[in-house]
Amino acid sequence: MIAITGANGYVGGLLVEAFTRRGIPVRRLVRTPDDRSGDARFVLGEDVAPGTLAGVDALIHAAYDFRPPREDELRRRNVDGTRKLFEAARAAGVARVLFVSSIASYADSHSAYGRAKWTIEQETAAAGWSSIRPGMVYGPNSGGLFAALDRVVRVAPVLPDFGKRTRLFVVHSGDLVRIIEAWWDLPAGPQPPLLRAAHPQLFSMRGVLEVIAAAAGKRPAFLPAPPGLVLAALRASESVGVVLPFRSDSLVSMLHGNPDPQLAPDVLGVPMRALTPETLRGTA
Repeated sequence: MIAITGANGYVGGLLVEAFTRRGIPVRRLVRTPDDRSGDARFVLGEDVAPGTLAGVDALIHAAYDFRPPREDELRRRNVDGTRKLFEAARAAGVARVLFVSSIASYADSHSAYGRAKWTIEQETAAAGWSSIRPGMVYGPNSGGLFAALDRVVRVAPVLPDFGKRTRLFVVHSGDLVRIIEAWWDLPAGPQPPLLRAAHPQLFSMRGVLEVIAAAAGKRPAFLPAPPGLVLAALRASESVGVVLPFRSDSLVSMLHGNPDPQLAPDVLGVPMRALTPETLRGTA
């Protein structure tokens, strides 16, 4: 049996569907469980109830709480919450764990998100388990940050151009799922400490927006936008409790992307698809 945190999220939901299609029992760890489907309650940052991971062979930890505005609270929820989850996994005898990290994670990350993911990666490796670093996930019916960018492209006639300072790497959702399935299929024994899951092509934010626009049949104009000024405006809005679809910390991750992502054209035998209008529409 596989237990998946964040099972109601975009990536977690795709994993639930994929493993269920293969006939592999899945236990969804979610905030509001459906007792009829065998879900278990899990809230990142809270204690893990006894029995939550009973009978589980592998745990995929895809949950992350973006809501805390301050880094200390964000780390309490995500880093300390993950420690509680890992302690429960060890107590339940879970043999294998995969932590879904991010390409924003690296030792000197400038973003709070990247720093939290990096800390969890180190603890995952110390336990002999695996982490995977996806790029920004895209595909038909995308979720997360890519979905937010897609919504903006569809409604805004003018889009920001932050220049070449932004660094983005992406991964097709189907490729990411297949890599994680390949991880599940690995033979027993030592696990790879880190998998890097993104196509090697480097994009600027404008480059990603142009592909999204082409896939949607849009031709938006681009307006140069000083990144520092936009970042200050986002932080000012967040400081007064305004919830925006694009967070300041996400822009920090783009402006200070991983300088050495060490990406390969295939991962565990799964080839990485390039981001094009055709792959985004699901026609290639």
